[in-house]
Amino acid sequence: MKDLARYCLGGMLALLLIGNVTAQTGLDEHSAHASSDVVRPRPPENATPEERRAFYQKRAAERVKAGGGGDPVAALARTAPGNATLDTAPVKRTQDKSTPAKPEEPARASGRPAGMGMAMRGGGPLWLSDSPPSRGDGAARGGMGGMMGMGGMAMGGERGGAPSKRLWLRAGSDPQKSGFAREDGEAINETLIVRPQGPIEGEALPPPVDGKKNLLFDMPVQGYYRVYASSRKLQGEVLNVSVAKAEISNFGHGGDEEERAQALVAPRVLESAPIEIVREKAPDEKTFFQLKSGDEQAFVVLQKGLPLQGARVRFVSHEGWSKEAVSDEQGRVNFQIIRDYFPPWDDFKKRFKASYLVIAEANAAEQGMFKDMPYSSVRYQTTLSGNYYPSPNDYRSYAWGLGIGLLIVLFCGTAVYLYRRRRLKPFREVRFDER
Repeated sequence: MKDLARYCLGGMLALLLIGNVTAQTGLDEHSAHASSDVVRPRPPENATPEERRAFYQKRAAERVKAGGGGDPVAALARTAPGNATLDTAPVKRTQDKSTPAKPEEPARASGRPAGMGMAMRGGGPLWLSDSPPSRGDGAARGGMGGMMGMGGMAMGGERGGAPSKRLWLRAGSDPQKSGFAREDGEAINETLIVRPQGPIEGEALPPPVDGKKNLLFDMPVQGYYRVYASSRKLQGEVLNVSVAKAEISNFGHGGDEEERAQALVAPRVLESAPIEIVREKAPDEKTFFQLKSGDEQAFVVLQKGLPLQGARVRFVSHEGWSKEAVSDEQGRVNFQIIRDYFPPWDDFKKRFKASYLVIAEANAAEQGMFKDMPYSSVRYQTTLSGNYYPSPNDYRSYAWGLGIGLLIVLFCGTAVYLYRRRRLKPFREVRFDER
């Protein structure tokens, strides 16, 4: 074995030596070939920096003259080696006056509109989100502990004061890629908020101030807060009615028990809404409910407080997966929240907050007048957004896998140890009697 190892090592060293010699020979031939093909004049070795600069400037001018034009500064920069210092000031280029100059386009913003408005064209359905497009979703941010909203909408607020909530109006059918909704001067917009102890018909929500892009409101009492951002616009003979809805739950561990009991049984429907989506609560649903991946969730489509049959409903997950269904006689549809969160094993976050979007559409042959213009049909569209989190089974499976792996390693180590112990032969003295 020692002789075989010695021969192998000697062969490897011989191969390395032959490869090195071959590569060096090829490099020398390539350098000689390149130097024989192109012979570039160089300034004298004892030339001063001014003489070297004049030499390269003269050479650049000759190259430009031979090429019939070009940029002398660019040519000089190309021909000068790295050790030469050149004054390459930018050249001021002039434009032919016979060609009209192109007006400079204004710099585009980062997608945010000038104000809070609604867009019925080119932006997709309108919906309310608890995070702006620039921030996106992801790990749950700090807020009021134990206070979650529709399917898990977190909220904030000043310490010691009433919790507050911010919502952004967005346009698009992708929870991650949807941008801010754009203003539309031809549409009539209205934003209502229904508070737990407020009027059942709702009250107007003040628009954003100081150039902000979000809707801000306080939640001093426990209960469900519902925000409706509606828009009406006439396109031809079709009246487009869009209602973006968000429902935020505000419950605390140390709140008033009577106030909480009243809020849990209070109606969650706005009878004056032209169309809306209501998330159906399970009979045994807890106060601090969080929707998880894998759960079955039902939604009800209502029109003026009554079930709407035949509405086309689409559920869109955080990663863009979608499924469509048609509402039944009770206006009900049912979807399963699929798992679409697959991070690397070491980057898994059990509190990762994902957004979902439910879109419902329906057409009606209704006639009327809008801004002194007649219409012959109405297209209704409503959205409801919420959040969901990874299922506990997802991160429990990681723990089970780690535990099983450790048990296998421990079992294998114990088996090897016992096997080696059994192979050991104890010393035994044997005496021979030669007589």
